Amino acid sequence: MNLRQKSSRYSAYVLFAAGITGVFLVLAVIRSSFKPDFEIVLACGLVVSLILHARAGFALSRAQQEIELLSGLVRKFKPAQEKAAPSLALAAVNKREDEDAVTLRQVQDAIEQGRVDLYLQPIVSLPRRTVRFYEAFSRLRQEGGGVLKPADYLDAAERANRIGLIDNMILLRSVQALRQLGAAGEQSRIFCNLSPATIFDQDFFTRFTDYLDANEDLARRIVFEFTYPAVEIMHERVIANLDAVARRGFAFSVDHVRRFDLNWRSLAQKNFRYVKASAAMLLNEAAKGADGEARVWAFKEALRENRMELIVEKVEAGEQAPQLQALGIGYGQGTLFGAPQIASHYVSRNADLALAS
Repeated sequence: MNLRQKSSRYSAYVLFAAGITGVFLVLAVIRSSFKPDFEIVLACGLVVSLILHARAGFALSRAQQEIELLSGLVRKFKPAQEKAAPSLALAAVNKREDEDAVTLRQVQDAIEQGRVDLYLQPIVSLPRRTVRFYEAFSRLRQEGGGVLKPADYLDAAERANRIGLIDNMILLRSVQALRQLGAAGEQSRIFCNLSPATIFDQDFFTRFTDYLDANEDLARRIVFEFTYPAVEIMHERVIANLDAVARRGFAFSVDHVRRFDLNWRSLAQKNFRYVKASAAMLLNEAAKGADGEARVWAFKEALRENRMELIVEKVEAGEQAPQLQALGIGYGQGTLFGAPQIASHYVSRNADLALAS
């Protein structure tokens, strides 16, 4: 029991005793016809002293409580260290922070000057290689003529908590491209990469869902894509926000898959409808013989049972296409089928096809 508790209890006892004594004194005064003798007057004085003593105890109790609160606050802060004498030694420079600052200045400058381009890479159905979907990428043009690819700035943007701005920018440009694709866009979907940090940001997420509500037709035309490592460590708030997006009819895709035996049912329950695995991963497994091919087919069957489509990405060599077709692969993506091109390239091409038809 601390001092404050002891003081409070002691004061309560004193007040109780003073109260009882006071009752008897009142009765004594009444019996003396309101002409108390010296002893009764003295007793009344003692009772008043006891009451004041008890009130002082309560005051000390509150003071002790404030002292304990202040002590707790003091313990949270360490006293400032005395300033050291000036030194001629050079402070070490944090190289990563310095590089991030340069990169982010380049990103900010490109955004402010409107030097942001949307690139699209086709995802084709096999074996006819008909374009079915696109994946969106951003390219930032530097003032001197250079180009920043996502690999050049995404890590710095995430560390600086600026990735939401870039994700939002890519989404808006993707929607613009879909509108420009016209009739072809009605049948196509664009895969937009999102960072969990973007979905975690509640301020951004509120504006994000407002935008989705105002554009309900996008639910069948936009697929939000996440890397599997990011999905594995998603915060509960991110999962809840993804569920809110899924309830609006939007589907998700997961890429950077490195294993066949993941929990596909759990992903399907979160409305993940597309899975991307590299051509090297599948073909290396199939090259192990009958057992390897069986694992690839079992992988495809597990996805089919969970109503998920497999897209084989990073298809770059011509000999890979027939090998993938032999494995029954339905969709492919990679430089073999088309490198990322500025969105206007596909917009104009689809316009030409529409005129030709």
